[in-house]
Amino acid sequence: MSNERFLAEVLEQPQALRRTVASFSDAADELYTMADRIQRGSFDRVVLTGMGSSLFGCHSLALSLTPSLPIPVTVWDASELVHQAPTALTGKTLLIAVSQSGESAEVVEVTKLGQRPAAAIAITNGPENTLAGWADVSLCTDAGAEEAVSSKTYTATLAAQALTAAALGQQDSGQVAGQILALADRLADYLTDWQSRIEPISDFLGPCATLAYLGRGHSLSTACTAALITEESSKVFCMGVSAAQFRHGPIELARPGLKIVIFAGSGPTRRLNENFAGELAGHGAQVVLITPEPQAGLDSANLLQSPIPATSPELLPILEIVPIQLLTIPLAEARGFRPATFQHTTKVTDRE
Repeated sequence: MSNERFLAEVLEQPQALRRTVASFSDAADELYTMADRIQRGSFDRVVLTGMGSSLFGCHSLALSLTPSLPIPVTVWDASELVHQAPTALTGKTLLIAVSQSGESAEVVEVTKLGQRPAAAIAITNGPENTLAGWADVSLCTDAGAEEAVSSKTYTATLAAQALTAAALGQQDSGQVAGQILALADRLADYLTDWQSRIEPISDFLGPCATLAYLGRGHSLSTACTAALITEESSKVFCMGVSAAQFRHGPIELARPGLKIVIFAGSGPTRRLNENFAGELAGHGAQVVLITPEPQAGLDSANLLQSPIPATSPELLPILEIVPIQLLTIPLAEARGFRPATFQHTTKVTDRE
């Protein structure tokens, strides 16, 4: 597979987001019915599960659901759920399982557990797969076929999750749909001149043997997914953790030679992330701050701000991941690899 295929999938994301919004109407009524069941006490918990970037995106979904639901929301790695904690699924559980293919080995095993949840919602990229067929409600992102490392299927999944969170929280999903469509337009503008946006980041970081990605809140999903796709696409060893957790030990790595990307976010911890970026740069690390709100005077010899379009905190992960998708291309080429291709695994992980 050529680099052009991966780039084409990245550049197609605005159209994929629009298709996701259009396809949401097929499941909207069922999701609002599920919201009524939540309010009537049909469930005592919500469990979110997936693997890879599907799992990481669940963190953002949990943050959106928790304030609006009267029951607790937890996130489980699908393998851990199957092998270590199957009792987390009960006859009172609402399960939301996310899998772009609907065929990931661990998620398929969830469908085989002896205890079926009270209800299951599937978020996948197509209607014809094991997970979608098993679930009570199936939401298809309709991002289109994807051959390379996850790009448009991931951002479409984030959009579908935001719409799902609005419906289950008995909020106006139409308003969220409008925000996603506006975001898609801003993303299309961003991508028209993508080389000029990525080259400064690539030149600033230079060749990377290791790379740390940090975020908080909804942007923690971005940090973890950024690490995953950089490892897959560029064969660079990465760390993706919360910025707060990085202070608890890993900060000792901060010195000249360490490369860090921080996602500033747009919520209550944005200022903390900006301050931490400056602190790490002061220790000699090279820090890129991906931000919708660049701050005057923050750039330095060791700190580069890279602006992205603004949107709500819940939707910002859709935009934050795009510069990293594009960055993996020069990172891979600098190490002699073809970007976004698999050497030891496949697009769909079909074994545990």
